[in-house]
Amino acid sequence: MFTSRTSPLALLTVLGALLAAAPGASAATQRYASPTGSGTACSAASPCSITEAVKPDYTDDEVIVAPGDYPLTRLSVTGLNVHGVAGQPRPRLLFNPALTPAMQAAGSTLRYLEIDQAPGTQGITLGVSNSSLDQIIARGTGLPGWRTIDTQYNTQIRNSIVTAPGSNGTAIWTWANGVFASGTYRNVTAIAPESGGVAIHADATGAAGYASVLARNVIARGGNGGAGLEVDTHNSGATAKITVGNSNWLGGSTSGTKASIVDGGGNQSAAPAFVSAAGGDYRQAAWSPTIDAGLSEIFDGDFDVEGDPRQISTVDIGADEFVVAPTVTTGPATAVTDHSATLGGSVDGMSAPTSYHFEYGPTTAYGSVTPSADAGYGGVAAAATVGALSPVTIYHYRLVASNAGGVTEGADQTFTTVATAPALPPATTPSSATTTSSTTRKGFAGVKVVSTRLTFSGRFITLRLSCPHGTVGRCLGRTRLTAPGHKTSPITLGRAGFSIAAGKQARVTLRISRAGRRRLSEVEQLRAKDTNAARNGAGVSKTTVAAVTIRRRHR
Repeated sequence: MFTSRTSPLALLTVLGALLAAAPGASAATQRYASPTGSGTACSAASPCSITEAVKPDYTDDEVIVAPGDYPLTRLSVTGLNVHGVAGQPRPRLLFNPALTPAMQAAGSTLRYLEIDQAPGTQGITLGVSNSSLDQIIARGTGLPGWRTIDTQYNTQIRNSIVTAPGSNGTAIWTWANGVFASGTYRNVTAIAPESGGVAIHADATGAAGYASVLARNVIARGGNGGAGLEVDTHNSGATAKITVGNSNWLGGSTSGTKASIVDGGGNQSAAPAFVSAAGGDYRQAAWSPTIDAGLSEIFDGDFDVEGDPRQISTVDIGADEFVVAPTVTTGPATAVTDHSATLGGSVDGMSAPTSYHFEYGPTTAYGSVTPSADAGYGGVAAAATVGALSPVTIYHYRLVASNAGGVTEGADQTFTTVATAPALPPATTPSSATTTSSTTRKGFAGVKVVSTRLTFSGRFITLRLSCPHGTVGRCLGRTRLTAPGHKTSPITLGRAGFSIAAGKQARVTLRISRAGRRRLSEVEQLRAKDTNAARNGAGVSKTTVAAVTIRRRHR
């Protein structure tokens, strides 16, 4: 069974950012289906069955499928936009058919669904024509020789996993029977692991048959005696070709006249590494050669198969985008009183949506947790105020952050609450406005870059940053260097945390990313931007931005 997790960003824009090719998207009527749905209302308050929701009478509608399992024998979808629910588990369409294909999609958009055919049953899982598939997981029958996705005419598949578990099975088959049929497959993981298995097959028959497949950022792996890519023609006038670029595939087979595999460049043959291929988890393992090896283009979409950002550094090959666990630094506690304290630190989400919280308590078992807070995608200063503490007591605490790549726990730190002060006469008791006016009046100017002329040497760039005089506590936060890309969004050159004493300067060394090193190798001098997100001991935050110039040091 496939492993499918719910991402914090899964389908955040699925209702408004559907593929441009979706039929009738501008005037769609929303219909709702659930595993226990009944009747014909198909509304949010009274959902119907999925077979009712996709009836031919409802062409051009948007069908919103609630999470859960849908046992089916056959399903036809014509001119519809059918998708799962934002941020919820992927719906599973479970077919046990006697007929083939189990499911047909014509002129439709399918998004964020799992489509499975029962092992040992006959038939093609999904027959597709003039349709778009995005964030789909599809698994075919275990019987020998059957196809999981059978496409005709013009079909797009992206950010999807397709497997054919039977011997001599085909994961994706594009067929042109006397007509022109094209398939565009981007960031697809196609696997046919058994003997004779073929990942992607283009086939043309008839004198006018023309099958054309473009595979970009694709993992295509067949079984022993099979092929990653296979192209066949069955008539001297027929043409079939697969153009493959920036993809991971091994084993190409052509048969017949005008059958070809065109190398689009940027391909690799080393075996991809998955979390658990045997267990159906086709997320990339940390050592997979497919990470950061794809070609970044606007057509890749916003999310990978699990709803994580489609591009974190350079786009990955395959359906899954590898997410790195966040980095965290547990900082000092400030504003410590007899019953409260402000806990600090920094979090870097490594370009993926990240959340954080603090654990605290009288021992390293902690026992108490602050509410979860959003850290965004990049480096931020983290803070939380805890109360109901006991006077003159040692407390342990640590910062914990998590994203789709994992959970990272910061180092343990301690603070000691002070004794409860005796009550003062009313005339001498300072008001809160008096005690805080000196710090609030001065404000917090944030961290400054001492020199805007930087040098790149090897893999590192060193900044000199300063914390203003009179800062309450220390300047704590993250620095981030970015530079313009060629035709893409800005490139993150590097990030690093800092902790600088008030009135002092500190050197901060940034390890430059692979994309950043490539960009810097192209020029002698590069204009960039340094962003410093800092927080002082009073919990006041300030972000400063400075233009910098980076020169390469020649050896």
